[in-house]
Amino acid sequence: MSSVNAGIFGKKRRQEPEFYLQITSLIDTLVIILVFMLMTIGSESIEMEVAPGITLPWALKGADLTRSTKLIAKKDGIYLEQEKVVSLENGLSVSGSTSEDGRKIQALFERLLSLVQESKKAAEKSDVKFDGKILLQADKDTPLKTIKQILYTSARAGYNDFKFAVVRQ
Repeated sequence: MSSVNAGIFGKKRRQEPEFYLQITSLIDTLVIILVFMLMTIGSESIEMEVAPGITLPWALKGADLTRSTKLIAKKDGIYLEQEKVVSLENGLSVSGSTSEDGRKIQALFERLLSLVQESKKAAEKSDVKFDGKILLQADKDTPLKTIKQILYTSARAGYNDFKFAVVRQ
């Protein structure tokens, strides 16, 4: 049964039940979904396989890894994405393979520079910014001189964001 009100002119009119949209719980739900999506997209970490033949150094703390260009330093050579770019002898660069007073490994520089140019061309087409990230997997017995050469060479080619792969203890 619906209630009846008398109108201004004495005519009877039906009173419509009031309807309220409960938007508060809908907004709460949408905010929770949005926060969940942002957290999962923003924390894109990757699983990394350790290159065969190397033992990574250990660390007490570390950050999650993100997608980046992978460099591997072993005693026999430097690898870029599983492809051998430079030969090393006992972890040290061969004489004549460096420039700039022994700080830059020339073959690695040329390969990284071409990779940077390819990445920048692809970035222009897809509106994705080139980030210049390097993930370095180096055997714990790799000489510091070689690590410094790799970092210097990478920076000169345009890769300025370095991450070192370690084993968390």
